[in-house]
Amino acid sequence: MDASLVWSAVGTLGTCAGLGMAWLQLRVQTVDNRQAPVPGAPTVFGSSVVPPTGRLPVETRGRDQVLRQLGRWMRRPPSVTIVLVGLGGIGKSTVAVALAEHAARGGRAGRRNRRVWWISAEDQLSLAAGLVTVARQLDATPIDLQAMASGAPDAPDRFWSLLEQAPPGWLLIFDNADDPEVLAGDASARRLRRRHSVAGAASAVSDGTGWIRPSPRGLTMVTSRNSDPQTWGRHARVYRIGPVDEDAGAQVLLDLAPRAGGEAEARLLAQRLGSLPLALYLAGTYLDSAVAQWRTFAAYQQVLDSGGGSRLLDDPQAETRAVVTRTWEISLDDLARCGVPHARPLLRLLSCWAPVTPIPLDLLDADLIECLLRPHASGRIVERDSDGAEQLEEALRGLNRLGLIEARTSGPQTEIVIHPVVADTNRIHLSSAVARPGAPDTDLVRRVAGDLITSALSGLNPYAPTDWQRFRLLGTHLRTLLDTVAPHLGPEPLAVLLSAVCTTSCAIDQSGAVDVGESLCLAALDRASGLGADHLVVLQLRHQLAWETASMGRLDQAEAMYGQVVVARRRLLGEDHPDTLVTRHELAWIAAAQKRWEEAEGGYRRVLPALRRALGEEHIATLFTRHEHGWALANQGRLEDAEAELWPILRTRRQVLGEEHPHTLATFHELAWIMARRGRSAEAEVMYRRLLVTRLGVLGDEHHHTLSAHHELAWVLALQGRWSQATTEYEKVLRARRQALGEDHPDTLATLSALQQLANGQVSDARHIA
Repeated sequence: MDASLVWSAVGTLGTCAGLGMAWLQLRVQTVDNRQAPVPGAPTVFGSSVVPPTGRLPVETRGRDQVLRQLGRWMRRPPSVTIVLVGLGGIGKSTVAVALAEHAARGGRAGRRNRRVWWISAEDQLSLAAGLVTVARQLDATPIDLQAMASGAPDAPDRFWSLLEQAPPGWLLIFDNADDPEVLAGDASARRLRRRHSVAGAASAVSDGTGWIRPSPRGLTMVTSRNSDPQTWGRHARVYRIGPVDEDAGAQVLLDLAPRAGGEAEARLLAQRLGSLPLALYLAGTYLDSAVAQWRTFAAYQQVLDSGGGSRLLDDPQAETRAVVTRTWEISLDDLARCGVPHARPLLRLLSCWAPVTPIPLDLLDADLIECLLRPHASGRIVERDSDGAEQLEEALRGLNRLGLIEARTSGPQTEIVIHPVVADTNRIHLSSAVARPGAPDTDLVRRVAGDLITSALSGLNPYAPTDWQRFRLLGTHLRTLLDTVAPHLGPEPLAVLLSAVCTTSCAIDQSGAVDVGESLCLAALDRASGLGADHLVVLQLRHQLAWETASMGRLDQAEAMYGQVVVARRRLLGEDHPDTLVTRHELAWIAAAQKRWEEAEGGYRRVLPALRRALGEEHIATLFTRHEHGWALANQGRLEDAEAELWPILRTRRQVLGEEHPHTLATFHELAWIMARRGRSAEAEVMYRRLLVTRLGVLGDEHHHTLSAHHELAWVLALQGRWSQATTEYEKVLRARRQALGEDHPDTLATLSALQQLANGQVSDARHIA
């Protein structure tokens, strides 16, 4: 399929009119406890934290001194964090991996049970996934894991409390922390700095309250391009990594290409390459490859000296960048000479996405990418015998063989990773006003990069927990596309890309990373300014941003944002358009959440007729609004009206969704509460016990909905005067809530208060959010 067709195809599915109703239909789990996740589905995802020791050469050259020093610090951890700094491609991560391998083997101290963790700090999602895995290995509670996944203010404290209880001698490495703010810890503080453009990352990282802290029980190490000591603070020791010496550089070349010449020639080439490890690796890998046109160190140096491969580009780090650029452009030239010219456009394409973050191989849809991989001559596409899948495999194999990308296996899936320096410099090629001969069409590269992401996202459900991990991964690449691709797109493809941001932000929000969802929406709105304030996708983004704001408890701010959106949607689309309805529904819920029950009831009541006309009485979205309408009635004391509303909803939900679906259980819960409020406490007790048994089986004993049912069962027992039994049940809930939620959580405090009132001869009222 031609990539240009994808914009219109995806656009049909991704326009705001389609997403508006889908959003209302499917919004069934929210961070404010309105509904539960799909039974049995994980909501907090981790990632591998095993050091990537397979990347290491047989012998790490030129780093003996730094590795000896790091080894001493590992055996006797100093009261500081070690920060390895240097320019991209200098070998910081290689040094860190070498230390990790040494530590895992036991090192000179012979400690073979040393725990070693490797966490990518490239972005917030990668960091959170790694932290979650480490915390799981340290027996963290579910609430600890959720706090780390969502960037809660106390999450770093929770993480370091676990580390301080772990056996001593561990090694914790945060790799690629080029943006120190990622390590700042407090998501709310990051949001504040982002909104007010405050350069507060330095203090947030350096004051010792974030994710990096010194400990006498183990060594914490960071790799970063940021070498400013003030950024890392007085609790960090900044250790600069420079190029290897020329002898070591020569040996690296000889290790990689033993037949390319002698030591003297290798030393001269190493000197020409500035002994930059990445350049040495690329040159040596090329010289030992089957595609090499120049097969000796001397010939390779001659090509570099003559400006072959790639001309010097206009870049702030021009000389260093030019050395590396020429090195791999020589490799790309020879891949083209050997019949793989499509390796170059593929590398340009991969550079549009996030470096370091894994790119799933199945993201590279051969049908969508074929138009980019076909060679061009005189402006015409030249037909080839091989199909798109063969060309893609051919190009990937060539790039991987020459070290321009890294192919990894993660479980059953293959992933592609691109080095940040490779990505940065290929982006310069895409932005260069002067195209080199044989260069791919930059507009086509960018368009295909967008096509592939939006196509992959269109096949996911933002409300299915099984898809959340995929959304998080692709969301990182989508965020990068907002910088690398979005500024160069026309209005129609830009609208499709921004619509995908809404879906992805919603999914990331559901998975617990609310701060990341908000950040994604804000970045997208920056790119959407050229579309105009009344563009439907801009309104879609503003609506989603309002939801992110509400999810973080800023209800007044969210209400104002929704109010602005609903005014625009009414004016542009009409009162009963699906997009208008979804915003009206959320305004009703915000009123309810602020206990403005009459206003909420009116809002739900006015939305319902339009939903019934559009979708029918038994549609999941109609049932959703009907349920919340009944909830609003009940909380005004109109219990008989609420009961009459909710019993038919329960019957329909059982028929449509099943007996144990979270929506069905939510309505059953509401009815049990109404029975108790109407004085039918014995009947309510039977319902609560049934609800508790079902939720224990579906959600587990520490889920907040299970504990809510258990708390209200104790309340019903107290209403019947069975105070001893009620006390026993409240005590069970209090222990569970302390374990799952912590001492200061509102739910924990509510159970503690109920116990205290019961001891004084009073029964505390029980309420819950719909």
